[in-house]
Amino acid sequence: MDTTSLIDSMVELLKSSLDAHGEQHDIAADADAPLIGGAAVLSSLALVSYVLDVEAHVDSEFGMPVTLVNEDALSRSKSPFRTVRSLAEYVLELAGVADAKEDPGLEPRVVRA
Repeated sequence: MDTTSLIDSMVELLKSSLDAHGEQHDIAADADAPLIGGAAVLSSLALVSYVLDVEAHVDSEFGMPVTLVNEDALSRSKSPFRTVRSLAEYVLELAGVADAKEDPGLEPRVVRA
């Protein structure tokens, strides 16, 4: 699993989510698309669906079941849900592929079946 392919996949999932939820915005679906905040490209309901789609994709494509919404993610000073890129970095962190950028004290949280 590499950052570029993961981000590309997540951008495609974002485009699908935008289409499925009828979200129409001037903001392009790309790696820096904001997922939360005033400029978010998705509604809160669509964000939940998108996160579930990302979890399912990571599991099916890479055989790594992950849970993205957890206490660690929600308690960070910088949310991993800021952009597609930051969420991809978080996925890699959980998978043990990338160094923990937000909080080096966190251990990877990969749930293996």
